[in-house]
Amino acid sequence: MELMRFKRNLSGANEVFLPDNSPRQIYKPIIAEMQRVGAVGWRERREKAHRLLLDEQHRFGIKEGDKTHPTDWFPRIIPAAEWDRLERGLTQRLVAINEFLRSLEAGTEEVVPRSVVESSILYNVDDPNRFGAVPVRQIAFDVVAVESDKSGQTGGWEYLVLEENAKMPVGLAAMTRRRKMMSEVFLPESHRELPVRSLDGWLARLGDSLRAASPKGPDATLAVVSSGPGDQFYLDHNIYAEEMNAILAETKDISVNSDGFLVFEPTGTVIDVVYERVDEDVLYAEVPGLLESHAAGKVHVLFAPNSEIIDDKGVYAFIPEMVRHYLGEEPLIENARTWSLAVKRDYDYVMENFAGLVVKSRGGYGGKEVMIGPEESRENIERFRKIVEADPVEYIAQPMVDFSTHLVTETEGEEFVLKDSFADYRMLALCPKPDDPAYVELVPGSLTRVAAPGKHIVNISSGGKMKDTWVLEE
Repeated sequence: MELMRFKRNLSGANEVFLPDNSPRQIYKPIIAEMQRVGAVGWRERREKAHRLLLDEQHRFGIKEGDKTHPTDWFPRIIPAAEWDRLERGLTQRLVAINEFLRSLEAGTEEVVPRSVVESSILYNVDDPNRFGAVPVRQIAFDVVAVESDKSGQTGGWEYLVLEENAKMPVGLAAMTRRRKMMSEVFLPESHRELPVRSLDGWLARLGDSLRAASPKGPDATLAVVSSGPGDQFYLDHNIYAEEMNAILAETKDISVNSDGFLVFEPTGTVIDVVYERVDEDVLYAEVPGLLESHAAGKVHVLFAPNSEIIDDKGVYAFIPEMVRHYLGEEPLIENARTWSLAVKRDYDYVMENFAGLVVKSRGGYGGKEVMIGPEESRENIERFRKIVEADPVEYIAQPMVDFSTHLVTETEGEEFVLKDSFADYRMLALCPKPDDPAYVELVPGSLTRVAAPGKHIVNISSGGKMKDTWVLEE
């Protein structure tokens, strides 16, 4: 490949390049267009894209800082057949999750041990459970691909769900902006040549799904509640509000009136649905009466109190059994192997093999409170071990998974340097029908995240980058 060099440093199978470092067929149009653009032209397009994203940020009145998110501009591709497998497996998973939450609200839940539920930092036994007819209307699945012996257009992959994110899932606004830059600035020819499924209209579709939580349906007043300009995702909050025709509010802008309804104070508008992009503890502390208003059905808080228990990694371990119990089916997509330190046998195994495992806090998020044993110093391993020993019920462990790698794109002079980097998929599922938790739509794309070189943690807060994902029609 002229003026393009691939550097393979990791053990995971690469999705773009075969073992002999030749490109997989499906990526050849992208590589050909990049070579026509050249490294110098690529840098110019990168600067143009960043300028356009900053212009949008400034249009929303966000003058301070850069809220545009670190991005790698080499797209990821999912063939139609692979997408079909993912869509069916994640739809099945969300239907089972909603049945679990409905049973939890009804007091009939039998799959997850009560001790696991009540020990969760994401569950408060004193809070009322009012999840609504469809408990989870938006969820993000963090998925990785692992090499298998099954053939496929981009290699033989199997998929594992690493975790769910039902609490403030990030992704759709960033996905649409990366797609716009890819199709208009970086690789317009490849985007036209390949039958890429569109993301147009999906932010409005998200708004429809959220309003479906209210009896008013399409006429419901939706508010995106943000912590304000200091939030790294504040640009996304503005995008959500604009494209979903919603109110953008901070907690200081809303209050519960004497009749128990939530009101947007600058206009006096009654809010029917809250799409919170602020930490739950802050939300309820700064808006007195909101919890009671939600419990009374006078407002619907999308990520209802206790519904985020599904994000608890201790509960995650039981989701395959939820599929079997509630749906009478075998899971189409499995979990990674997981040990719960609340179980004596699992605890003993984990402590004996601590340095070789990935150990996670049950309630941690954003790559926080995670120890990846093989990548840590002995000092950090022993420090984390002491933390776990002090409160083992709050932790789970998994083996190191050599999941697939994608690319981080760099330029050196007139040459592209492509480096392999561990990558996951963040896939978003919606439940847009008012009373039907079994009806699921998967947004036809993904916010792919690639890790910093040599690392497994892909979160943006841990040095990862975002990447556009092209789902093909055929």
